[in-house]
Amino acid sequence: MIINDKNDNKSSDIKVNNTDAKKNNTDTKKKSTKNTAKQYKQTPSTTPANNTGNTTAPANNTNNTGSNKGFAQEVLELVNAERAKAGLPALTTNAALKAAADKRAQETKASFSHTRPNGSKFSTVLKEYGISYRTAGENIAYGQRSPQEVVNAWMNSPGHRANILNRSFGKIGIGVYQSGGVIYWTQLFTD
Repeated sequence: MIINDKNDNKSSDIKVNNTDAKKNNTDTKKKSTKNTAKQYKQTPSTTPANNTGNTTAPANNTNNTGSNKGFAQEVLELVNAERAKAGLPALTTNAALKAAADKRAQETKASFSHTRPNGSKFSTVLKEYGISYRTAGENIAYGQRSPQEVVNAWMNSPGHRANILNRSFGKIGIGVYQSGGVIYWTQLFTD
């Protein structure tokens, strides 16, 4: 979801099955290329915002621990490689945007949507973490097991790719949350 105009409230969910893509407010499903089929979900989002931008998981779940610890950094490197191929500047990150993305990754377990579990838009998390912006966007996904897998899925989806390659964005926060063996991924973009 991208936030850039007070009067434009769009949410584009994309269903991807191999090379077919449809925009119909449906979740994204992708079959694994391995022998066992797995479902993966992802969705980009764009919506308006003001210029002053401002789940309970079981106890054994982890957030950015173990093998997931470096996943956010690897996603950043892969995203910046894609931007470099397109002649775009690298995105930078900061602690507040990273914390907001981590929060959204946890929330997507409870509600896989650009709407937060409390019913507000995803962008309200930016205000909670004191992040100012004119334009913001979000990509979410779950089920992919590695940074390469999730970035490949996003780059093969027009809406997600548009967020990653958006010239208006200069900053990114990447959230990774694991619960019950499933990894939830969030990218928050701002100008």
